[in-house]
Amino acid sequence: MQKRSNPNGPIILGITGTIASGKSTVGRLLAERGIAVIDTDQLTHDVLTNDISVKKAIVEQFGPGVLESADCENASSKDHGPDRPIDRKNLAKIVFQNSDSRRKLEQIVHPSVVLSCRRRIKELNKEKIVAVLVPLLFEANMADEYDEIWTVFTSEEVLKQRLGERDKLDAIEIQRRLQAQLPQSEKCSRADQVIDNSHSEAETARQVNLLIEKLL
Repeated sequence: MQKRSNPNGPIILGITGTIASGKSTVGRLLAERGIAVIDTDQLTHDVLTNDISVKKAIVEQFGPGVLESADCENASSKDHGPDRPIDRKNLAKIVFQNSDSRRKLEQIVHPSVVLSCRRRIKELNKEKIVAVLVPLLFEANMADEYDEIWTVFTSEEVLKQRLGERDKLDAIEIQRRLQAQLPQSEKCSRADQVIDNSHSEAETARQVNLLIEKLL
């Protein structure tokens, strides 16, 4: 474990892993043990939904095509402006076309998500452990935010199958998603602990329970 940034506060546990590796499963298993879990994907969704300045910056950068389509018959005048929700699937198609677009989006969104996450951690300062699910923890150079980091990994075959079934992505889109993140091997090598989510959920739960006991 790294040196605690706040010895009197909770242990801040960062959980990362490649897209579809099983971070949400680990988060659910931790929540079932009564551990506070913050999902930065949900925080990102909240920012894209509620932060007007972020939405405006995204529309200015990527165009109005990233907004959800308005129902023409029932649309009010505001539905034609940035008050409409961001269409995350359309936005993803644009930013995964090239790394420059992806970096621009991250520069717009990440600061608000980081601040939101820090506020949430402060609200949970009476907890023993606060687990934060962070897909791009290493890519965003955020390792110093956490007292301990776990990487969740699974086989490439399973990753691709999950992305195809869950997110309805074709082979090209799947490859773009995977190439946009660090290889699983690097994420594993940089973590304090590694969870193999290639097998049954019961096996993943066994590993999670052992690591929590060790952490406490």
